[in-house]
Amino acid sequence: MRAWIVSFAIFLISQLSFSEAFWWGVSTSPYQTEDIAISKDDTHFFKTDWDLFYEAGRLKYPKNDAVFSFTEYKRDIQKMKELGLTHYRFGIEWARIEPKIGSYNKEALLHYKKIAMELKKNNITPIICLWHWTFPSWAFDVKDPKTFGWMNENVKQRWPDFVKLVIEEFKDVTIYYAPQNEPNAQSLAGFFMGIFPPGEKYSLKLYRQHIEDAADAFIVAADLIKKSYPQAQVMSVQNMIYWEKAWWDITNFFYNLGDEFNYRHLERIKDHIDIVGFNYYYRVKASPFPNERVIDPEGLKLLLLKLAERYKKPLLITENGWADPIGKIKTDYLLKHIEVVKEYRHKTGLLGYFYWSLIDNYEWAAGYEEKFGLFHFNPGDKSLQPYEVVDALKKIVFEDKL
Repeated sequence: MRAWIVSFAIFLISQLSFSEAFWWGVSTSPYQTEDIAISKDDTHFFKTDWDLFYEAGRLKYPKNDAVFSFTEYKRDIQKMKELGLTHYRFGIEWARIEPKIGSYNKEALLHYKKIAMELKKNNITPIICLWHWTFPSWAFDVKDPKTFGWMNENVKQRWPDFVKLVIEEFKDVTIYYAPQNEPNAQSLAGFFMGIFPPGEKYSLKLYRQHIEDAADAFIVAADLIKKSYPQAQVMSVQNMIYWEKAWWDITNFFYNLGDEFNYRHLERIKDHIDIVGFNYYYRVKASPFPNERVIDPEGLKLLLLKLAERYKKPLLITENGWADPIGKIKTDYLLKHIEVVKEYRHKTGLLGYFYWSLIDNYEWAAGYEEKFGLFHFNPGDKSLQPYEVVDALKKIVFEDKL
């Protein structure tokens, strides 16, 4: 009986979810793509925790001006239009908006609004991500991991005002908001693997505390968004890995940690979201240092089915892609994962598919070595050159309509 009820609930979700066309989109983050566009002597000059982490000698690669997506946003939107994309998830850099505590750069906020308006002019729906892994420099002490990020008192105090400022500016522009991007992945890399700020290793206690505080902040943002604009749609953006159990993990310790990674934050926020957005890339063997990444579209299928049954809400693939400097693997990766999307769209209430990412960009600790983009960036003239995967995606969007 229970299985029948679950199946019927998923069917109802699918019927409600597809009153409009399938969402084809891309996702980017501000820090990975944006030029700073502010001189160092400007009162609004800013740095993030990542800039300080690099200056402390904890990162190999500097970000510099990335791919100039702050100033060259019309270039990016034109490429999206040529691809036939319907949605774009992009982020607001908190440090750019509030470079000093309580001091706001309203001009920068209006610039982000111009980006959203340009998207709408080109029939692309903007989805606003309020936080994508970076914090303002005033919230980071490289010597004190216990006060990092969502655990930082300045962050807790200033976050509500930042959220209110953004949604007040955007509430007549879009109804779609993602308060956070992958707090689980950022916390794992920062407190367990030690490759992201604050650079702590194997601290399960701090990792869990940071996840809990991130969930509290998400709920604060979601409630503020709904209070300001009841019709708004709030989504999660959760990193989901298909975990493979290691034969030697006889107590399931690492496998269970993997399951916790996927669901701890999502379980806390589930009653505050309208759409379960998630990022899926690969299968990984659950281990003390999980870094053996395997392409596995079957993992996407199983996660879609599990998320549909567990949450009974519309689903959205908010990131999917593969780092490949030549581009051959990207095309094969895309096609294999789109086959899963086609087969399980209606079965799971899947709203759409977003590719990561539009442009090869600054891939955090890997710098510019990893190439995830649909387009390669030419630093000489700031132009974008397509990989062959662009033709494959165009064909899917324009010809193989779901």
